[in-house]
Amino acid sequence: MIPEILYNKRKGEYYRTDPHQVEAYEHLIFNPRAALFLGMSLSKTVIALSYLYDMIYEEAAIVKALVVAPDKVARITWPDEIETWGHLEGMKYSVIQGDRKQREKALSAEAEIYIIGVDNLAWLIDKYVTKKSGRYVGKIPYDCIVLDELSLFKSRDSQRFKKLRRAIKTIDYRVGMTGTPSPNGYVDLWAQMLLIDDGERLGDTFGKFVDKYFTTRGNGMVVYEYIPRPGAPKVIAHKLRDIALTMQTRDYLVLPELHTDDIELEMSPFDREVYDTLEEAYVLDFIDGNDVTVKTAADLTNKLLQISSGAIYEEQKYDDNEKKLPRVWHEVNTVKIDALRGLLEKYPDESFIVVYQFRHEVERICAAFPFARELRKGKGTVEDFRDWNAGRIRLLLIHPAGAGHGLNLQFGGRRMVWFSMTWNLEHYQQTVARLLRRGQLKEIYVHRLIVKGTRDTRVRRRLASKDTNQTFLMNEIKDLKKKYQ
Repeated sequence: MIPEILYNKRKGEYYRTDPHQVEAYEHLIFNPRAALFLGMSLSKTVIALSYLYDMIYEEAAIVKALVVAPDKVARITWPDEIETWGHLEGMKYSVIQGDRKQREKALSAEAEIYIIGVDNLAWLIDKYVTKKSGRYVGKIPYDCIVLDELSLFKSRDSQRFKKLRRAIKTIDYRVGMTGTPSPNGYVDLWAQMLLIDDGERLGDTFGKFVDKYFTTRGNGMVVYEYIPRPGAPKVIAHKLRDIALTMQTRDYLVLPELHTDDIELEMSPFDREVYDTLEEAYVLDFIDGNDVTVKTAADLTNKLLQISSGAIYEEQKYDDNEKKLPRVWHEVNTVKIDALRGLLEKYPDESFIVVYQFRHEVERICAAFPFARELRKGKGTVEDFRDWNAGRIRLLLIHPAGAGHGLNLQFGGRRMVWFSMTWNLEHYQQTVARLLRRGQLKEIYVHRLIVKGTRDTRVRRRLASKDTNQTFLMNEIKDLKKKYQ
């Protein structure tokens, strides 16, 4: 059982276990294949570790477990949680990271729990599962798998999903955890649930799933949108009610208030003319003779978002050996740089996390504010993580795809600036949750830089729409579980 009192060895403090932690732990114990749709800051890592500890040391049902998490989370968060909590004393773990030689060494280490970043998962599977005579043979040597951020496998076309789908069949105990199960719509659920129950609830093929629950909108074989049939969201929730446990943060924790501050910006008449020219003519000429030509509607939107952020890339160029040359960008306005400077001047004693989308934003921000630091990869991540939480970084630049999951950044500040917005609801919610989580003692301010009359406003509307659908799913599963208990 998860202890009634949790002891934090690092702080020398005791905490009473929350009822929601016990409920989630018991859901895993009673369901060998289970999904935890837990909101951010609901302690899913310590819940999963408590489950693994008991299944390994008390029940002897599991010999070896594999934990798959975003790379930074695998490298920092999971080891840190194991070392923090007293009831996990003696748990042997190995983090599979680094170059090939280092990964091989970690793989052969004596442990019960092996923790690997999602980017190394394909390498691990290929080591054990091979194709012979048209069939895949072999098995990965684990009897339990924990997918921390199950939504990383939502794309049925991704290599990580395809490889894991083959390898996971021999694993009896499966746990999938995420706070964002359907960030882009209910269609996201199929691949995730297939990894948990082999298609028992939502079907064993994507085609069957779509035919049953959706109509589609597209052009020929290309589908642009999956539209749920009337009543489909309720039916899907009903299918998942036994295997999935849903909890939303606001129902279980009292966190500081979150303030969303949309800072609406105006382009100058000249900057607006540049934007309108590209939007209408699909081409933009520069005085150096180069130009930007747009071929598709999706590419147009991407280029217009770049202009809103203040710069635009030229087309990719190659050298004589067909090797990519460094991308060249042109600054077209400083509207958002000026807005960021205004925030720094308005709050001179506070630190900021700035979320970017394009590389040119990093270069321009660092040029304008030399004290800014981009969150690094590899070993540098740990140093940046500690420096931020210790208050040694005034301006920390992060990308939502790389730093959106699992990092505890709540001790270094309370202000976040979205220099450019993301279409991805999962990335948005997870990134905001780096500050809005347990241990944060101050109210949170999320400043979103929105240029009026641009694609920025369209991204904002789309995020709000996606959030409504996901919230419905979480609430519906929760209500159905209560009804059928």
